[in-house]
Amino acid sequence: METVKEKLEPGKTLQLGMTSVIVQHEVTNYDKWVTIFKAQAERREKASIKELYILRGEANPNLLNVVLRLDNIADAKAFFDDPQTSQVMREAGVTSKPSFTYFKVTDSGSSANPAYLVIQHKVGEYNKWKEAFDQHESVRSTYDIHLVAVGKDLDDPSNVVAIFNSRQSSNFTDFLEKSNLKEVMHDAGVMSEPVVSTFNKVS
Repeated sequence: METVKEKLEPGKTLQLGMTSVIVQHEVTNYDKWVTIFKAQAERREKASIKELYILRGEANPNLLNVVLRLDNIADAKAFFDDPQTSQVMREAGVTSKPSFTYFKVTDSGSSANPAYLVIQHKVGEYNKWKEAFDQHESVRSTYDIHLVAVGKDLDDPSNVVAIFNSRQSSNFTDFLEKSNLKEVMHDAGVMSEPVVSTFNKVS
């Protein structure tokens, strides 16, 4: 039986040292948006931007997190600042102001499962936080939650991005509600209220 992992295109993973961006926005119609998005692949390639994942919100399927690999961050930012890109987004039915989180991958894992959890928050000291994060892996595994990637925000080094996956989103709900995550975050020096979102991977 073919697994989800086997279906992934070569290189479609967040790998250690990679520069990436999460582009979040809402759309009116996913099918219309994805058709136009795919048609722009060649233009993105010229800006050294490659598609990794398209994630649709669990509660709101029209809320998208598009995860992209960036081979040249200056070219990528110029691409997203280009009025043509804004025009294409409007034509594709983007209804909210896009947010961009540029980050460098500092740890990576597997991207095989379909349910995704994205957490962002600010930390006081990255190394202290990362030590606690690594120690908490055994707790995450009991909920069948696996690391996709950890990244440092390139525009705000105190902001950390953590991406996980699992076979079903209910595992995230159990983990967030029943584990000792809040206590661990507090002890690890998390300084802001975490922004937590669950998604389903489309591609």
